[in-house]
Amino acid sequence: MITTITLPNYLLHNPTLYECIFDHTFITSKSVLYKQGKLSVRIGMHMVILLLEGQKTVHLPKGDLLVDASEIIYTAQGNYFMTEIVGESNRYQSILICFDDQFVLNFIQKYAITFDEKESSSPIAIMKKSPFLHACVETINAFYAEKRDNTLSLLKLKTEELFLYSLWADQKGFLAFLKCIVETESSRIKYILESNTDVIQTPKDMGDLTRLNERLLRKEIARLYHMTPKKWLDHVRLQKAQLLLKNTDNSISQIATTCGYANVSWFITQFKKHYNATPFLYRQENLHQ
Repeated sequence: MITTITLPNYLLHNPTLYECIFDHTFITSKSVLYKQGKLSVRIGMHMVILLLEGQKTVHLPKGDLLVDASEIIYTAQGNYFMTEIVGESNRYQSILICFDDQFVLNFIQKYAITFDEKESSSPIAIMKKSPFLHACVETINAFYAEKRDNTLSLLKLKTEELFLYSLWADQKGFLAFLKCIVETESSRIKYILESNTDVIQTPKDMGDLTRLNERLLRKEIARLYHMTPKKWLDHVRLQKAQLLLKNTDNSISQIATTCGYANVSWFITQFKKHYNATPFLYRQENLHQ
């Protein structure tokens, strides 16, 4: 069975599983899990995964990437399938560091990093731990043993150091990762929302995913779609339902769930209100047209 989780929200909402140090734009968490599992991971921020024990498999269209504690993996914001595998001591332990676009843009500006337009971008970068990277990871891990008032600031500084070491270890690979973030920064909110409609139930969920408060969410949705968050949510769900009714044989219940409706009756009511026909009648009239 595949479990779906949304990061970084899941980390913050499960303090017994993850020890978090964070502010609004930067989150670090340390976990200790004793079982393996396959996850559908929706990442609303960019992330670096520091494995301490165990392995992680990232399932990609072109093949699987197996990462162990001798490596570091960077992932840009997006949706991924991952499997966590326990190590020899029957433990899986990792540190996740989540950061926003601005953290990356500040890093690029601070160190005057430039990109070759001919070089490609990549949402994933994997680095082999050099002695320098290993020492940096060990220092980050040590901060969890003894927290101080300035621990968050030190973690941000160490993450910046991690970036510099990664740039030194594999310049082409890490620049491709940074370039991916720069290329998609202007449409970040749009992508997060449109790729997660199946887990969005309310405007509050939209705010949680995008990490925007109610005022900023309304402003951003108005800028992008010229409507309120609720109207946008209703529109995109019903639009998706319309396509599924016309092009699949999925049951009405399956379509309602796929489109993010927890209640089938409410889905039918909303669909009829918008299209002047029940989902069943609409399908009868439009199936495979």
